[in-house]
Amino acid sequence: MNALQKTLSIIAFLALSTQTVRHAYLLGFEPRTSVLDRFDQPLKGDISRAQSLEELVSRYEPVRKQTDEARQQLSKAGKTPGYTEESQTEPYKSEKALREAITEWEGRSKEIRELRVYWGVGFVFFVLGALAYRTLGRWSGLTLLIAAFAEFICWTSPSFLGNGREFDRLLVNKLVLSVLSLILLVAVIWRGRIFYDQGGQSAG
Repeated sequence: MNALQKTLSIIAFLALSTQTVRHAYLLGFEPRTSVLDRFDQPLKGDISRAQSLEELVSRYEPVRKQTDEARQQLSKAGKTPGYTEESQTEPYKSEKALREAITEWEGRSKEIRELRVYWGVGFVFFVLGALAYRTLGRWSGLTLLIAAFAEFICWTSPSFLGNGREFDRLLVNKLVLSVLSLILLVAVIWRGRIFYDQGGQSAG
């Protein structure tokens, strides 16, 4: 059983440590700007600097009104905006960009809620596993601990592609919980003496 514990501990440590480093890199070191940014429309910068969902919605409302009016005018003329107009001309282009930004913000907020809830579930498994390991037997405790760290690793796994305040908030949550997961893992390894041989010496 000790060999299984060592193997699982190594796998968990590799997963948690590598994704913790990645979260830290994305937050502190990844370039967020490009030399091409000055050629983009100012709206892109406004979206990335938005402090709240309400701020994005307040920007979206007048643009949506302009888009609806433009569509009504085309409808009266017996026309509808084509794909090129929708993606390349104003106000359609701004309306689409803001709508996508709002959708992404709501999606990231949902991810943060799920992350906290399911990490909390994992922590409950961890506590139960630690108690079971001492009172009910090593196998029952190990089963719950495996479930706990599976939750930790799954829900703190890297998020790809994103920008803005809510994406940064998601990364902060994942970084903090990844570090906490690593601390709990090290505590299990130390308390369980997983990498110690029968003589009490550290296994080489």
